Amino acid sequence: MTHPRRRKILIVVNSGIHGRAFHSLIRQDCSDILVVTDAPIDYCRHATIPFGMRNPFRLLLAIRRLRAIIADYRPDVLHVHQANNYGYVAAVANRGRIPLVLTTWGSDVLVLPKRGFIHRAVACRSLREADFITADASTVAEAVHGLVGRTDVAIANFGVDLATAEEARPRERVIYSNRLHHGLYNIDRIITAAARFLSPRRDWSLTIAGNGPQTEALRTLAAATLPENQCRFVGFVSPEVNRAHFFTSQIYVSIPSSDGTSMSLLEAMACGAVPVVSDLPANREWIRDGENGIVVRDGNLEEALERSMTLDWDDVARRNAAIVSDRGSREANRRVFLSIYDRCR
Repeated sequence: MTHPRRRKILIVVNSGIHGRAFHSLIRQDCSDILVVTDAPIDYCRHATIPFGMRNPFRLLLAIRRLRAIIADYRPDVLHVHQANNYGYVAAVANRGRIPLVLTTWGSDVLVLPKRGFIHRAVACRSLREADFITADASTVAEAVHGLVGRTDVAIANFGVDLATAEEARPRERVIYSNRLHHGLYNIDRIITAAARFLSPRRDWSLTIAGNGPQTEALRTLAAATLPENQCRFVGFVSPEVNRAHFFTSQIYVSIPSSDGTSMSLLEAMACGAVPVVSDLPANREWIRDGENGIVVRDGNLEEALERSMTLDWDDVARRNAAIVSDRGSREANRRVFLSIYDRCR
């Protein structure tokens, strides 16, 4: 029986699904992990801290509490996710005592710094205090350089599991969407374009997973534009169910206005669904338009869906499986993060 190398890691991350994904990625290679987050989680030993920055007293309390956790836990590495309030609290609390790894997620360096001086200052402080920085796409690394100048940024994402023969399912004539129901992800545009695409194709349908503040409005829009038997909302689904949808759906559509490397996109590629994605630099690092998927031109999703019908779907699936195996798999990306941890010693 093999044992994980002694690596004592303190992870600072929000309580969403990405924290769970990262913990799953590294847990077998670390002897001890403590997660500090904003709300209770069920996948790891953890402590909770309010990371909001609007109240100066709560901010000071968060810094003091994290500083005490660092002193008590004495990790080998402090790994914080996002150059926002999480990164800022970690940077101030740590003050250079423990090697600090900062993983940017995309919007924290692509979007938030453009919203005002305070957001930019928070991102810059987070980045400057980091000993090592990772980004999930070259465009995100370029945004880091734009904020703090040229510095080493390792390209790594959380990786996805490669498809196995046992997981194969018969393809269905389904368009699948699983992004959150927030304005950033443009689910309303997916519904509108799908209504026109599906109108002459009664044997096709749209499946919408996920939830969010726009869910009810999106349900209303779908009911007004799509026949009931051509659209279904399945809510927030487990990773296993989500993966099953990737295997059975013919087309995967994701058109956020801003994004880094999307784990959902990589999983769709690994599972053989044809990707139709927004024209973003991070997406173009994975998708060559007309070769292994479709990039939406000029915001015209209906046209993009029509073009997806001209692709050789089996060839797309083979191409994407090879791409993910090479640089999008869990194993390939695990090695990057573990090598950074080893350099922290």
